[in-house]
Amino acid sequence: MVELLVVLAIIGILAAMLLPSLGRGRARAQAAACANNLRQVGLAFQLYLHDNADTFPTSSPHSGLGAQPEDWVWWQVAADPLGNFTMRDPQRGSVIQQLGQYQPRLLRCPADRDADAREGLWKSNPGVEQYFYSYSLNAHSDAGMASFIARDRTLIILNKQTAIRNPSGKIMLAEEKGAANDGPGAAVIDDGRWLPPGYPLTSRHSKRANVTMADGHVETVPFDYADMKHPERYDPKW
Repeated sequence: MVELLVVLAIIGILAAMLLPSLGRGRARAQAAACANNLRQVGLAFQLYLHDNADTFPTSSPHSGLGAQPEDWVWWQVAADPLGNFTMRDPQRGSVIQQLGQYQPRLLRCPADRDADAREGLWKSNPGVEQYFYSYSLNAHSDAGMASFIARDRTLIILNKQTAIRNPSGKIMLAEEKGAANDGPGAAVIDDGRWLPPGYPLTSRHSKRANVTMADGHVETVPFDYADMKHPERYDPKW
């Protein structure tokens, strides 16, 4: 019995020593998978821009601001002919079509547990919109990056990639803050638009976030990389 207890104690000590390393390895793997997601979605954006005269899609705002066919991702709530609520067909998102097929995993960081919670909330009450992805398109202003179409389509502002100053240094796709405990700042991701600097980047990757720049390459940056002191990192005209 004593020998068994000694063996169990040794196993416990070894497990305690290994668990932190395993946890760090898992976190690194999740961060790498997240970066790969953004790389693939960024490539889909480049294909979309090539096929649409270099013009950005719209930013996929919530329904109150007007869902449009040009939205880069379709996620908003819509009612079917019987009045039942469901999500707009995600296969028809203007950029998602460039991926070949809708793959939810490409729109969600594997470390984003808050997205799982938001999806659960939506499934329990499908009449209430919940954005349960991790990434959003830079819609800093009417000047871009995203194009802008008013709800009634009386105002249409088409923004082009060629109008961006220093595209290799401008964030196009952001991994936004997912919940109140995900770093400083109050605002959390709630639709397909990223509105810097009021909506912070996530801090889930050891206080860093993955982003896709306007030229399509992916970087891992500090969570405060796009604060109000650095408009040159998100304002297309800066």
